[in-house]
Amino acid sequence: MNDIAAALGLDAITTHRRERTAATLTLLRPGPVAPPEDEALPLAYALAHHRLEGAENAARRRDTTTLDWYRNTAGPVLARLTHRSRLGPRIVIAPHEDEMIRSPHSDTPYYVLGPDTTSAAQSLTVLADDAFDHVAATGLDELVEAHAAVICLTGQHRPDQTLRSFAITRLPATVFTDHTGDAAVLGRDLVHEAAHNWLNDALAAVHLTIPDETYFSPWRGIQRPAYGFLHACFAFPLTMIYAARARPGATEAGRAVLADHERQQRPRLAAAQDDFSRALKLIRDPGLRERLDTVFQHARTL
Repeated sequence: MNDIAAALGLDAITTHRRERTAATLTLLRPGPVAPPEDEALPLAYALAHHRLEGAENAARRRDTTTLDWYRNTAGPVLARLTHRSRLGPRIVIAPHEDEMIRSPHSDTPYYVLGPDTTSAAQSLTVLADDAFDHVAATGLDELVEAHAAVICLTGQHRPDQTLRSFAITRLPATVFTDHTGDAAVLGRDLVHEAAHNWLNDALAAVHLTIPDETYFSPWRGIQRPAYGFLHACFAFPLTMIYAARARPGATEAGRAVLADHERQQRPRLAAAQDDFSRALKLIRDPGLRERLDTVFQHARTL
């Protein structure tokens, strides 16, 4: 399996997402659930989990009004936030820091779509659209199309500042990321977090739990559980592949950031190689194991 697009094409993920979407919507409101069209599945999957998370938070607070909203009203209301893009329906938001939720479910504050959610400013929606163009030019558009349906822009920073991006398992197909205002750089971070969402879905789809072992992470400089280590060994190689492919079409500033990213990743991937080969044996599904290895080894050639 030498083609990156083929390596990311895992039919079991689509089946898993359909089943999870239907199960989540049925849990919120028992009864028949109409299956979403193929193009609408990524956003339907994301929205179902935002509704479930919002409903759970409301139930804990004994807020019956908000709970009822998530169960019965949220669907059509949140659909109005949808933006048509070349990657299909997306929701792009930019909440204020004080709107983020602090919870034991996440190491960092996160945001849940709710009755007061508004779309991001048009300039940010255009930025996201331009980032999609860069992603499409790299051949990684199907990854971002399926696994970054809700994009939460958490703040703008200078290119020389550290950018924070993350995804959480409770909100699949959702990406949280800072940005610099450069579309090619945003595209890199969308790929990174979409990769984490892909691997979470893949592990769930093949019913695989990674054993509790630890490996040294060159990215963090510490021992990390195999789960986090393998996530890094999948997401960072994909951002390196993206950077190499997107750099020619980026702005001068964007090219500098992407080139620097490649320079940083090469020694880290080299340092991770031996542990990655050992950790990969924990992936008992042969197809998934081959996909992770294909991505990692391709990045090593760049």
